[in-house]
Amino acid sequence: MGTDVWEFYEQYAEEDRSSLNERDRQVLAICDFRQEVNSGGFDSYFRYWGGDTALTAAAGLSRLLGVAWADLLGEAVGLFGVPYSLDADERAEKIDSQSLNATLGELDLRFRKLEASTGADARLAEAIGANRA
Repeated sequence: MGTDVWEFYEQYAEEDRSSLNERDRQVLAICDFRQEVNSGGFDSYFRYWGGDTALTAAAGLSRLLGVAWADLLGEAVGLFGVPYSLDADERAEKIDSQSLNATLGELDLRFRKLEASTGADARLAEAIGANRA
């Protein structure tokens, strides 16, 4: 039986991930992304800690879940300018000052369609298993 992606995530959700290999860090960051957007949308993801790992998630999305996922997160991250802030308070300020709610809401709809059609759990579990082999 393969690795359950959410059990793997639970192991490292609040741990220092710096000692993990790049693919595992990317899988965990993608789980941060999916967990937070599913819970409160892109607004919540970027407003709080979840968005801290957005660049790590973005680096692995194309390979692990597909170009549509990478494009979606890339577009969302792009709303925050360059360089992307790793500070949640700065991101929240930008959301509020630029009235990004409607744009983030549209991204939420695209995210839900991807979640419903991708089989993301199985694909991420496969990536974890490949790392263990």
